[in-house]
Amino acid sequence: MSFKGFNVIVGRLQIRAMRQVPSGTVPARQSEADTYHVYCRNHDGSSQLQHTEADFDSAFTYCAGRQRPTRH
Repeated sequence: MSFKGFNVIVGRLQIRAMRQVPSGTVPARQSEADTYHVYCRNHDGSSQLQHTEADFDSAFTYCAGRQRPTRH
């Protein structure tokens, strides 16, 4: 999937900055974002919308809370 705009990967989740335009929601730079969509990245390269937040900090907190602890 080709994606342009601001995005951050947190484990298997990806946060994408989005903005509203008359034709719908499109990718955006962080400074232009109206919302942040959280997607689950699947092993086959596809992704599914999991959650939507109004600001980046809330989206990141959501992602951090959804990660499984790992052993090192």
